[in-house]
Amino acid sequence: MVHLKLTAILSLLAAASAAPASELETRALPKDTAFGFLALRSASPIHFQSLNANGGKIWIGKKTSSYCPLPDKKACPKGKDTSFWIDNNSGTAAMNAIVPGGQRAYIGPTGELSYTQAHSAFIPTGSTSLGFKVTERNNIVYLENCKNGFLACPIDKKSKTSGPWQVFVDVKGKLKDKDVPTKCKKDCLGFTPAGGAVKDAVWQYA
Repeated sequence: MVHLKLTAILSLLAAASAAPASELETRALPKDTAFGFLALRSASPIHFQSLNANGGKIWIGKKTSSYCPLPDKKACPKGKDTSFWIDNNSGTAAMNAIVPGGQRAYIGPTGELSYTQAHSAFIPTGSTSLGFKVTERNNIVYLENCKNGFLACPIDKKSKTSGPWQVFVDVKGKLKDKDVPTKCKKDCLGFTPAGGAVKDAVWQYA
């Protein structure tokens, strides 16, 4: 679970959902902040679970996979969880990793939310790295991509209630049954990524 002071985030979410729209405060986000996100989907098994990087993809229900090659582990960054840098001006996103060259976030050709390997800028043909945006309302940060829905798709029929779920983005509504692991788009759960600032980076996501 990302270090978002979860109880505080949950209480803020409850307060924000109860407040009239006219009372919601929206403000500009600082440019030098990374964010971790939880999935919001009431009455579902993914509700309040974190979005985690693992194997080049983003998951719900899998642990964050990170690596630090420094021989002196005390010199490794303190981060252990998944977080993202979002540039609202360019619409791009990157992982909160300090490995030289960084790790870009992108949406694969079949909708999978992904990130580049360390020391490589390769993104598959047909992918998009644009459209990312974060907004803040009442101290809760929300992630979107071109106002399209995020989907949590089970890896097989048995994992529909227990996970793990792979995160997809239905860009322009073009995601098809054949694109998701179970070959049935209706098995996926739509959700809203919401969270807050994360202080510490990792060296690289594995």
